[in-house]
Amino acid sequence: MNWWILFQMSQWLASVPGPPQDYMLSADAFFADARSQQLLILEKPDTLLLDVALFQATNEARRLAGLPSLRYDPALSQAAQRHAESMIQYNYTSHEDLYDLSEMTLLKRIQKQTNRFGRLAENVGQYQTIDTPEWFGVRFNAKTQRFEFLDIYNNQLYRPHTYASYARYAVGQLLNSARHRANLLNPLFTHVGCAVRLSSRPFRERRAPFGRLAQNFGAPSVANQASR
Repeated sequence: MNWWILFQMSQWLASVPGPPQDYMLSADAFFADARSQQLLILEKPDTLLLDVALFQATNEARRLAGLPSLRYDPALSQAAQRHAESMIQYNYTSHEDLYDLSEMTLLKRIQKQTNRFGRLAENVGQYQTIDTPEWFGVRFNAKTQRFEFLDIYNNQLYRPHTYASYARYAVGQLLNSARHRANLLNPLFTHVGCAVRLSSRPFRERRAPFGRLAQNFGAPSVANQASR
């Protein structure tokens, strides 16, 4: 092959973006990083860091169950991001997007991005972003025009989760659901895309702030596996 062609191909390959570096870390390394221990700024979260935290917490749970880690996939991730954003924008938690029929189902959302996966599954959920017990108090602060969430016995305000604690909390809740657990710990899946988007008016409503998440799981189709 012509050396010039080889040079051009190497330049092109070097320019193709790989997955964000945090996806390449082990779960232990990611959660040991100080960034994952930052408190969530609910009005302006680092959505990439939040998505990575959910990805890493997912693999942490699989490792504890004796399963191989899932690989990051940009197409599954993009589909998860779009669905999480839709659920926040239109205020629903469902596998079906009735506000964009071209992305109504998981299959449609994934097929918009890729046709590499023959087996698919999805987890969606809504989980509170402040770290409270089951029972807590709510009051309106007229000075700040914000709702506050507090311990009813000592009036101590509850703080948001960290990126790490929220991701682990959400995965823990998913594992408590038989269907979600079956997807998350399915040994047949090889890839995943994770996304979390937070409620748009934190502390402006009486209900506690929350995030809505999507996990898209995939395993390559037989045809794609045979072509490798």
